[in-house]
Amino acid sequence: MQDENNNIVNEPDVEYEDLSGALMEKPFDPNKIDITTKTPSIDILIKRLKAEPAEIDLSPAFQRHSDLWDDEKQSRLIESILIKFPLPAFYFDGSDNNKWLVVDGLQRLSSLRNFIILKKLKLKGLEFLRQLNGLKFDDLPRSLQRQIEETQITAYIINDGTPEEVKFNIFQRINTGGLTLNSQEIRHALNQGIPAQFVAELAELDEFKFATDEALKPKRMLDREFVTRFLAFYLHPYPEYVPDLDTYMNSAMGELKKMDDAQRQKIKSDFVQSVLLAKSIFGDWAFRKADKYPDKRKPINKALFEVWSVSLAKLEDFQRKTLEERKEILFKKSIELVKEDAMFFDSITTSTGNKSSVAYRFSSIEKIIHATLEE
Repeated sequence: MQDENNNIVNEPDVEYEDLSGALMEKPFDPNKIDITTKTPSIDILIKRLKAEPAEIDLSPAFQRHSDLWDDEKQSRLIESILIKFPLPAFYFDGSDNNKWLVVDGLQRLSSLRNFIILKKLKLKGLEFLRQLNGLKFDDLPRSLQRQIEETQITAYIINDGTPEEVKFNIFQRINTGGLTLNSQEIRHALNQGIPAQFVAELAELDEFKFATDEALKPKRMLDREFVTRFLAFYLHPYPEYVPDLDTYMNSAMGELKKMDDAQRQKIKSDFVQSVLLAKSIFGDWAFRKADKYPDKRKPINKALFEVWSVSLAKLEDFQRKTLEERKEILFKKSIELVKEDAMFFDSITTSTGNKSSVAYRFSSIEKIIHATLEE
């Protein structure tokens, strides 16, 4: 793509999605929030980090970036402790008291570990205690070591029994660290085990990467967000949809825990056939708005991926075969739908998480699929 000065402009791989206006229709009961406030010393956190196995997990699957701060920023944290500046509160998911998950405070905990436990951080760039530059923890006078260890922090512990949808909302509102978690990373954090593994398995499929032109990068779990979106509407048909979209997707992750391997393999098979059929029908335009077809190909659209992947996955094998044979007809109908139906275009463009938008795009795609099958 070129601008008016003929300079090359890189387009995003995935189209921006407008989810505004799709508020949760059934807000959770705030009385179900169960959070304990504690004021432990840093030494208590260090003991949990030193334990075998560690009782604070700094490298769970959803937190792949535990050492984002450079040495100077880590050193400033240590300096803040030594000059008695108050630290921001730490938040932990304490559902398993033997393995706290970090909701907020990952970079600060990583810095403390690097300095006190691993002893690999050498202080640098200090503003007030410049005489300590170049020193490691063991080089400090015992009085300063003790001051660090005995410094009290504020920790909020999200207790076992707090509903998953409540935890998700807490994660969304609270995490403010060096790399704020997005919705999919939070979802992944709360659904460790089979759900997270299965979503990752689907995201790593060669067929999925091929169908999406390898445009959905695994960094920040964009690829897994697309897979989870498919799962949400595959497991819970769109007439059951109740905003908001994040809560609906969380429910799908929880559903995977109840399934046996045969059921998950059926989902995997339908997913593979669906994305390959979409690629066969639409080619380079798979999951992309064709309102500028054939002049300008747009980035992948989340709502289109959701509706096409699920709609094709729900068909019988003979129906998919028929669509394969009549793919030119279906492709033409899909172009007409995007270009001529303003309501459909809006349903994949604006407030895409609204109940009416979800219902309209699914029913519209179902109509052109069935019309193609009946020709």
